Amino acid sequence: MKLRFILITCFIFLLNGCMLEPENSNIPNTRVSFYLDISISGVDNHLADGLLGNSTIYTKSDPSQLSPNGSYGYSGVVVVRAYDNNLYAFDICCTYEANRDIALVDDGFFLKCPKCGSSFEIGNGTGLVNKGPATQRLKKYYTTQNSSQKVRIYN
Repeated sequence: MKLRFILITCFIFLLNGCMLEPENSNIPNTRVSFYLDISISGVDNHLADGLLGNSTIYTKSDPSQLSPNGSYGYSGVVVVRAYDNNLYAFDICCTYEANRDIALVDDGFFLKCPKCGSSFEIGNGTGLVNKGPATQRLKKYYTTQNSSQKVRIYN
């Protein structure tokens, strides 16, 4: 009986682990790995705990924002402090255009495609399509915060 309980618990844990983000996307897999400093004196302090709705786009074309030796996804990465006070990261490539040279632009709590007009909700941490023609949500990346106010963004 105890073994059965352990096996069922492990199965449920594994099933939940398979459903964690990020999910499949039509945006090609490209390495993402960089760190943010969200401490009071850090470069990315506008993303600190409690500053809901703030976001920053990190791309190779804006080197002032980048960590040395970092990798920034297919078109770049937006990091947002969502309404639930958690940090979320998404690729800024439109899922309708799927073109690395057409990067989404920040429009408040949404990212908007300058070519097709699709917009995506980032303020709630989902990356869901707010307005089409896109039908697929944004490619999502992992975020992990440690106790020293450093955040790792990765895939």
